[in-house]
Amino acid sequence: MLAPARRADRVLAVLLVFADVIAAPVALLVTFWLRNTILRDLLHYFHHDLSVYLPTLPVIVILWLVCFGVNGLYRPRRYGGSVRRMQRIIKALLILGVSLMAASYLVKKDYSRLMMLMFIIISLPLTVMARAGAKKLAQLIAPIRIAPRILVVGTGDVARRVIRKIRQLPEPAPEIAGVLTLRPDDELEEFEGAPVIGTLADVHRLVESHDADEVFFASPELERSKMLGIISTVRKKDVHFRLVSDLFEIATGKTDLDDLSRIPIIEIGYGRPSLFQRFLKRTMDLLCSAFLILLLLPLLVVIYLILLLTTKGSPIFKQKRVGLKGKEFTLYKFRTMKPEADEYEVAPLEKGDPRVTFIGRILRKTSLDELPQLFNVLSGSMSLVGPRPEMTFIVKSYARWQMHRLDAKPGMTGLWQVMGRKDLPLHENIEYDFYYIRNQSLMLDFVILIRTVLTIFKGRGAY
Repeated sequence: MLAPARRADRVLAVLLVFADVIAAPVALLVTFWLRNTILRDLLHYFHHDLSVYLPTLPVIVILWLVCFGVNGLYRPRRYGGSVRRMQRIIKALLILGVSLMAASYLVKKDYSRLMMLMFIIISLPLTVMARAGAKKLAQLIAPIRIAPRILVVGTGDVARRVIRKIRQLPEPAPEIAGVLTLRPDDELEEFEGAPVIGTLADVHRLVESHDADEVFFASPELERSKMLGIISTVRKKDVHFRLVSDLFEIATGKTDLDDLSRIPIIEIGYGRPSLFQRFLKRTMDLLCSAFLILLLLPLLVVIYLILLLTTKGSPIFKQKRVGLKGKEFTLYKFRTMKPEADEYEVAPLEKGDPRVTFIGRILRKTSLDELPQLFNVLSGSMSLVGPRPEMTFIVKSYARWQMHRLDAKPGMTGLWQVMGRKDLPLHENIEYDFYYIRNQSLMLDFVILIRTVLTIFKGRGAY
């Protein structure tokens, strides 16, 4: 049985979807009514009947749900502020407007641009009201009579502030189930009126024994890699992990923030995407890889023939890599190194590596050597975006938390590439991959793909 807080989250998510499904057709009808009444005498060139727009409703609703979904508007944010929520809604509606215009262009249908603009503007107050009603209804259907139980990691000033702010939240205020110290030699029995029940190493056990709903990491001393390792040991599902952010991350805009009474916190993502998100991602992989293979087929053939004539060995380099859930697959690349080079040697990290051929250097600089991986994407062993596909012997040396890189399909590109490509050391790449797995979404994939193209044009980090 779900804990009350988690059950309330699920009820709210379902009702938010239902509210948006209702808001979309209502917004369309209100838009058409305003256009045909108040604006009818002002703008005489509008001759469309309602029957022209009604068949578009299923498309509008689907695009609406996708745009709101990728912007995280179906994730209950217990500590999020109204300003941040409004920003997300406006962003989703703007993306929806662009998507509708693109769909109109693709089907060669001349819909009124003014109608589309009015629809987006009218949708804002309607969806805000519908969502407010959904939240009220969720509170009636699944009231949180028992407060969420929270573990706080840390015993410094930051942890003190977090505990005080949590206790100031409206009823039912979350219950501080316990405080965890960073070091086993700390002899505190109580902190800010909450019992000290263990150390950082005990998180996985205490989450289970105290039936915790959330864990706050509230210590600036805590190393990120250690925190990720601790999270990976927790087997209990639906535990929310939150990290109290520092001012540097806020100033540089590198984090997606909620707030807890003006204390910035980062929601460390939910991890596994929904079935609908996985379906959309696979559909995008299939369509994009098939399209790119057809589009780039002449280039693929030319590169293959050049390599066939100028290098020894097969133009296609094949190597065993580890994919989703530890399953091995064969990765394809154009050959860029001399045949005598060991296939499992460290990749070139500086210019002028003697193992790289002249043609290979050009291919690596432009990332054209990666194009055969489109066939990996088409077959389903890889995705366009994901963690780096790693070699078997490296995976065997992984620590337990690092094995979670295998919880998602490896990608042709990822955060590890756009944040620094091969200039980054291995352990930093792993942390970027872990972040991606916990926060993956179609919007994040789209941003990574765009930044990958820009990174390739800059030629940064490719040797």
